[in-house]
Amino acid sequence: MKDMDFREQSAGGFETDDTEDFATLFEASQTATRGSAADQNKIVADIVSIGDEWIFLDIGGKTEGIISRDELLDDSGALTVRKGDTITAYIIKKSDGEVLLSRKMTMAASSEAAREAFHRGIPVEGLVMEERKGGFSVKLFGNLAFCPYSQIDLSSARPAQEYIGQKFSFRITEYSDRGKNIVLSRRRVLEEERLERIKELQNTLNVDDVLTGTVKRIESFGAFVDIGGIEGLVPISEISWARVGDISEYLLVGLQIPVKIISLDWDRNRISLSVKQATQDPWTTVESRYSVGSNVHGIVQRLTAFGVFLELEPGIEGLIHISNLGQGRRINHPREVVSPGMALDARIISIDPFAKRIGLELEKQSPESDERQSVELRQGMIITGSVDSIQDYGVFVKLPGGSTGLLHVSEIDGPKSIDLKKRFPIGANIDCQILSIDESSDRISLSLKSMGLLQEKQQIEDFRSKGVAHKPFGTLGDILRDKLQKK
Repeated sequence: MKDMDFREQSAGGFETDDTEDFATLFEASQTATRGSAADQNKIVADIVSIGDEWIFLDIGGKTEGIISRDELLDDSGALTVRKGDTITAYIIKKSDGEVLLSRKMTMAASSEAAREAFHRGIPVEGLVMEERKGGFSVKLFGNLAFCPYSQIDLSSARPAQEYIGQKFSFRITEYSDRGKNIVLSRRRVLEEERLERIKELQNTLNVDDVLTGTVKRIESFGAFVDIGGIEGLVPISEISWARVGDISEYLLVGLQIPVKIISLDWDRNRISLSVKQATQDPWTTVESRYSVGSNVHGIVQRLTAFGVFLELEPGIEGLIHISNLGQGRRINHPREVVSPGMALDARIISIDPFAKRIGLELEKQSPESDERQSVELRQGMIITGSVDSIQDYGVFVKLPGGSTGLLHVSEIDGPKSIDLKKRFPIGANIDCQILSIDESSDRISLSLKSMGLLQEKQQIEDFRSKGVAHKPFGTLGDILRDKLQKK
């Protein structure tokens, strides 16, 4: 094969004496044994040899195709193809029986390249120069073209500054006034590349495949993960075996994670992924870590009308039934004695790994606490308890003897907008008065207001007991006489 004239030509383009136009060239390509791709501006060819600057391809017949080696390098400068590989490229020019191919027209192409690329639908390479009203100025074949904001990417999430100074492939969507008015779209190129990747992945991806993906963005309902050029959704329920409230506590944008494909819907281009199913279900080995009769420590996660769910480890929860929460007394709802986030000690009474259930009961009270149960509570008594939990409507206070009373917001002195959590920290001691005791429902009502009134009354009585109030003031003359005598 003779040395290529392409390398000796100027950046201004190929000489026109022995150059055929695109239409003639395309007609010739139809006789190639490989044929053309679905897009008639493309040709499919096999790589027959690789040189230092050019890669040679078999395009059928006596004609050989060449493509610049630089077009097939990755970001690190490594060659992405080898001899025998098949590539798809655009026919650019023909000179002396040799055809120049390209995946995109570069900035070194001729001044006619923009017009040809527009009519033939060939991607072009442009350099984003600066931001302007409505989009970006792009240098294209020595001239400036315009790319709207909406056409610079598949989404507009990235800051505009990140595009400036970057070279990208574009489609020319408008060409008029002899090239003085050129409008570009990078989005169309990206969409075409995405469709090509989808076609490739349709033949390789299967449900239950486990692969590595990259977190691209996080929403309240789930995380979008890139799995090789296309994105799949990991719903919030598939983030972890534990219950997830805030996804950002588990995933970060840019993080590489293992994911399992749980559904493929190519008709709607929807891929559902799972992070938790890419790891072992903790319930499959639960019996190796827990046993009936053993004591456990957990955090209250959820309150229901029938009991409390206690998290023993991420993904493993046990249930304490409401009948066991009262420690011998009847309660109407778990919130009367516990609140989310509280730490509790319990004992395992049953394990069912297949149904994913662990039954728990609170540890029995010690003899010391049994003695405290004998404390007699009376209406009107001022008593010291500890803050057990906070609700919007009031504060639950643990009282001596193990009972729990409610200090309703209406019985708390101070402004109505007070922050209960700040004023009454969990575990803090608090003095309050017992307003009422309903033995039928085991409800105890507490008050700070009534205790304040009682204390105020006591202070007045103490003041009077000093006898100041019983001494007569006398007449005005008596008072003046006493003052003069003191002097």
